Amino acid sequence: MSAKKSNQKERVLAYVRLHGSITSLEAIQHYGITRLASTIEQMAKSGHQFDHEHQVKVQNRFGEESRVTRYHYKGMKNKESK
Repeated sequence: MSAKKSNQKERVLAYVRLHGSITSLEAIQHYGITRLASTIEQMAKSGHQFDHEHQVKVQNRFGEESRVTRYHYKGMKNKESK
């Protein structure tokens, strides 16, 4: 089970490094990750930093407007600032 979680974190990290941010809708569409907030929380505990933006408007698969949180990747926490 831990390999699956690690795999999700690796995929999210690769995505945000390439695109700068990710929404829960993008995580579902690209990777089937349905609990992005949980994955982001686990990554934050290991030193990754994110800002988040609530109520971002996106279109769902039916062309309808939905609102999601967008997580912006800020890099790794500086070990000296702990």
